[in-house]
Amino acid sequence: MSNTIKAPLSIRLKASARGFLAVFTDLRYVAIAALGILFFGSLVIWSLNLEFARYVLLELPVSLGVRLQTIFWDPLWSIFTTYNNTQALGIMLFSVLSGLNSAMLIYVLKRQSFRNIPKKSGFGGTVFAVLAGGCVACGTSILAPLAATFGATSGAFLRDLSTMLNWAASLLIIYSIYKLGLLVATMQAKNR
Repeated sequence: MSNTIKAPLSIRLKASARGFLAVFTDLRYVAIAALGILFFGSLVIWSLNLEFARYVLLELPVSLGVRLQTIFWDPLWSIFTTYNNTQALGIMLFSVLSGLNSAMLIYVLKRQSFRNIPKKSGFGGTVFAVLAGGCVACGTSILAPLAATFGATSGAFLRDLSTMLNWAASLLIIYSIYKLGLLVATMQAKNR
């Protein structure tokens, strides 16, 4: 049995928020978060169309700027026309949280070893979001073929399942951000 005493949740939340703010006062980590938002949003949206994404990035005879815009900017810009509002909001929320989580992860990795990083929540959230993501053209979840194998053919059910997984992924990423914020606050307290 452990003899450690845990601080009340309100104190841990304040410490985590201080750690979060400490990371994002450095504009480099704001830029990393912005790139992470584009990357994770695109990963979820293009998860059913990786072959087409590869074609756009590597073979399409257009400038690099147009390629990057097509893969990273356009799908996020038009997400509310492809997906229903709840599903689109879930994808956007996950993308923003994953970008923030990535920046905080990089901050902690630069200052501390990998073994102290909360692994399950960040990785689990990404897996949930990729499973919940879908076709950039129709919004069909990557789970649709798997669920159809087991007899689930209702489009509404699959869309709702996709939405629930995206929101679950966001909760896991929020927990990861909370834990990383605590790590940053602890590192700062030790350096004083």
